[in-house]
Amino acid sequence: MLKWSTQDLIKHRSEPLHFQETLALKADLMARDPEILDVSPITVTGTIRFVDGDFVASVTLGGQLVVPSTRSLQPVDWPVNFTFSEIYVSPTTDKAKYEDGQLLIDIEDDVIDLGPAVADHILLSIPMQILTPAEAADGTMPAGKDWTVISEDDYSASQSEAGNPEFAKLKALFPDEPDDQ
Repeated sequence: MLKWSTQDLIKHRSEPLHFQETLALKADLMARDPEILDVSPITVTGTIRFVDGDFVASVTLGGQLVVPSTRSLQPVDWPVNFTFSEIYVSPTTDKAKYEDGQLLIDIEDDVIDLGPAVADHILLSIPMQILTPAEAADGTMPAGKDWTVISEDDYSASQSEAGNPEFAKLKALFPDEPDDQ
């Protein structure tokens, strides 16, 4: 399951190791994020290249999550379809050859395990706002008795129209002054 020893990967020095697997990550992802309602099997394809003593993994994920709408909590099918890359380095690697801020993952016990990286990237790919197709199309906000949700744009517009009530109180102190000063 997406786990190789570095010795096996070094054998692919001249040509990258190609892999393709289908993973059942439902239990793991739902345990880590209780808002996830369902997870289809995730197809994982990619390559691992041996480059200058380090290993570069390029991974493409495909599948589907079911997550709640952030507006109505209705279930939304969210496609998982993206690619990520990671660099695995040995303890003796000169990390200065990489750019500042580039994520480098230390190889532990001479084994590279992409399983945790796949789950992490799926969780990180879930956006902050997810809407059902109907919510996205019509833009209506939820409302209830004595309350309604408004967009940030509507809120900003209402604030600029209403003006600052504190300035209105100050104007009352100077009744002889015109309003346009």
